[in-house]
Amino acid sequence: MEYGQLVEAYEDIEKISGTLEKIDRFASVLRNATISEIPSIIALTMGKLHPDWKQKPEIGIAETTAAQVVAQAASVSDTRVMNILQRTGDIGLTAETLLGASSQMTLFSEELTVRSVYDRLDEISQVFGSGSIKKKGSMLTGLLTDANPSEAKYILRTITGDLRLGLGDMSIIDALSVAFIGDRSERSEIERAYNYHSDLPDVGYILAEKGIEGLRSIKGRVGRPIRMMAAKKLTSSTEILEKTEGQAFVEFKYDGERMQIHKDGDSVVIFSRRQEVITSQYPDVVGYIREQVKAQSCIIEGECVAYDPTTGSHRPFQELMRRRRKTNIEETSEEIPVVVYLFDILHLEGEVTTKLSLLERRKILEQLIEKNSHVFITTGSLIDNPETLDAQFAQAIETGHEGVIAKAIHEDSTYQAGARSWLWIKLKVSYQEGLADSIDLVIVGAIHGRGKRTGVYGAILASAYDSVNDIFPTVCKIGTGFTDEMLEEFKKRLEKHIIPHKDSKVESNIEADVWFEPVEVIEVLGDDITISPTHPAGRDRLSDGGLAIRFPRFTGRWRSDKSAKQATTVADLLETLENQREL
Repeated sequence: MEYGQLVEAYEDIEKISGTLEKIDRFASVLRNATISEIPSIIALTMGKLHPDWKQKPEIGIAETTAAQVVAQAASVSDTRVMNILQRTGDIGLTAETLLGASSQMTLFSEELTVRSVYDRLDEISQVFGSGSIKKKGSMLTGLLTDANPSEAKYILRTITGDLRLGLGDMSIIDALSVAFIGDRSERSEIERAYNYHSDLPDVGYILAEKGIEGLRSIKGRVGRPIRMMAAKKLTSSTEILEKTEGQAFVEFKYDGERMQIHKDGDSVVIFSRRQEVITSQYPDVVGYIREQVKAQSCIIEGECVAYDPTTGSHRPFQELMRRRRKTNIEETSEEIPVVVYLFDILHLEGEVTTKLSLLERRKILEQLIEKNSHVFITTGSLIDNPETLDAQFAQAIETGHEGVIAKAIHEDSTYQAGARSWLWIKLKVSYQEGLADSIDLVIVGAIHGRGKRTGVYGAILASAYDSVNDIFPTVCKIGTGFTDEMLEEFKKRLEKHIIPHKDSKVESNIEADVWFEPVEVIEVLGDDITISPTHPAGRDRLSDGGLAIRFPRFTGRWRSDKSAKQATTVADLLETLENQREL
């Protein structure tokens, strides 16, 4: 397939407003591609060459370097490129404008195919060492020289990870079902395969080559992360037990980093919630698992918590995250020691255990773990009445935990990879007032401080993630409740994410003084969800405005363990709004 054909589809999709129509148009591209081209098409459309867990390099070219490449390819000054980029806020559109006005195509230009574009970008990503930025820039200039202006636009958007198509992972899954099944009837099976395989381009390849039966054979395996199951949140013990059919296994909720741990003999790999490999940050945990988990091969999940060896008490999540930012790991391991609380098993000796009920999985886990002072199984008990659940919650808070998580135990209490379901329900202390949810939002902008806050940010602009349209619409401006230390940390942590214009995936009706890449996630509390004429979140699904958080306040917790696309979604907020209206 010529790359120009894919670009034509991108142009069409960008102009289409309806999600279903976008999906159908992308499905037509997949249908007309060869089987071997499917992974490249999906990866290019996602703006990501490889899943994080494969630890393969991405292109690694910043927008400023990309702007210099455009200047060289179009034979114009860097200043002219930056002036247009400031106006458009889109490096791809900037490239199209400038290359369209120049005669960069030559007699020696190579005709671009989907595969050649992917391979050349992958080749660029593998350039390292001294002078690598210059060499990458030169290689990218060569690629742009072979491209027409429209192709250059999407190549530049691909390397910055933002094609502005409104097609997220779930839309691509829908398109795969339409392309190879004929309708959306198998989208749930494709999603299940993705949740266990964690590589959407490869899922597309398997579907195209082997059909839906090929996907049904995907069960997950040691060494490849399974997308983690997540919990819903409620404020009432009575409601929780109603959702779990009258009885639940209730565990303490630990304030740590969730881990999915893969053991194969002496080999131990630890994946984060974001599916990043974090093994090197936790050499002590690797040792604990090797010694205390009596299985040759398994996938287990748990929570890693920092603790004070003098008192034995747990330390806050933010202290644990310091281990992720340090380079001297051995020294940091002594400075911030950890314990691991295991709570689930997904795979054992080559067999999947996710289809077993919770108590069956728990029993297997207890038989495998030799507990010691560093490795535990989560504290929990069977509860069938609200009073006992409230008492368990009170005990959790008194002993320094976040709260409790209630898990259904009926025969259908399977591990639902990648899902957020009523099988697991959180009850945390922060939910006792205001919103039922603490909300994880993405920082997208800031307003300069005035008076005493001169030199720091006076307010932060925050967004939810719209998974339908693959954008980050704002839901609040947070300007109260900050300590001086918090304000200093905001400035320090956000500095490296400053961009000269609003990110193209951010929707905001508020003009920020400073814009950021949508990368950093923070935990926010609020009184409730309200309809706002200012914020755009959910406006396409509501008749009277967008969603906003009323009286938002920062809890002090940075969610370094979450990517921007794992933030609270617009769908989550719409569900919360509906629950409010029913009260």
